[in-house]
Amino acid sequence: MNLGLKKIGNTELKQISSLSKNGNKVFSKFELSNPTGSHKDRTFFHIIETLEREGKIKPGMTLVDCSTGNGGAALAWIGKEKGYKVVICMPEGMTQERIDQINSFGAEIIFTDKDKFLNGSVEAARKYLSENENTYFLDQASSLLNKEAWHTCGNEIIEQLNELNLIPDYFVCSIGTGGTFSGIAEKLKEKFPHIKTVGIEVDKSAPIYAMKNGLNFQHSPHNLMGLGAGVLSANTTVDVIDTITTVQGHDAWNRMKDFIENDQIGIGPTCGANLLVCESLMDNVSDKTIITLFFDNAWKYKSRWDGVYPEYQTQQA
Repeated sequence: MNLGLKKIGNTELKQISSLSKNGNKVFSKFELSNPTGSHKDRTFFHIIETLEREGKIKPGMTLVDCSTGNGGAALAWIGKEKGYKVVICMPEGMTQERIDQINSFGAEIIFTDKDKFLNGSVEAARKYLSENENTYFLDQASSLLNKEAWHTCGNEIIEQLNELNLIPDYFVCSIGTGGTFSGIAEKLKEKFPHIKTVGIEVDKSAPIYAMKNGLNFQHSPHNLMGLGAGVLSANTTVDVIDTITTVQGHDAWNRMKDFIENDQIGIGPTCGANLLVCESLMDNVSDKTIITLFFDNAWKYKSRWDGVYPEYQTQQA
């Protein structure tokens, strides 16, 4: 295997010492240390490796998928390392850093209408396939290989907790495509049946929260890219979500910035959402062990450091 690809996964599980209250302890899985700077390296490596074994794809083909950035960068890099052409369909207005990273790996980006967000990107991906031969739509949002990729991470967390002689009480994690949350939660619940899971959605696009609370769902633009695509993905296993809550986008951005300043760890805004919910949880429980994730790096957001995406600003709050 390519030496770079071997660096995917096996990330550290670290205690966040600044997050301690009522005897609670918070540990985070540092997915931001994956080669392209996000958790999506795991997702696309597993998807591609599995499809290769099944004979559905092979080097020389064009791989297509939709992304707001992290997944696009992961796919672009892994595709380059393995000998694929890569096309990323991306809603307009994403951070320049993510665009530049995708371009640096030689992938083509097709920008799609902001008003349709990721639904428009799916339309563009299907159109590209209909017009080009030797292509394959990975479709990370719908492919259950996405969730399957995260069983490995769940098993890593279990091994790391065993080494620390800890039994987790809570798993707290934001939900985008649902693969990361569901894949990890399934493994943790197998090993620790009494663990409670807390899923997080952005308040502007929270289909699970709406469903569980009998509310009408309506998607609105927001500033937590990677969350709130406006659909409930096939990778979201609702049965493993014990509690679902929402966060406000700018609150997550502000918490991210405070954490970076105080802890000197460069996390992204969805990590800020995880921190907010961990802290809220600690107000109500004591002497518990809480597991969360740091998905990606702060440097991917420098061009939007005010937390505003101008293309979506009229409906952000």
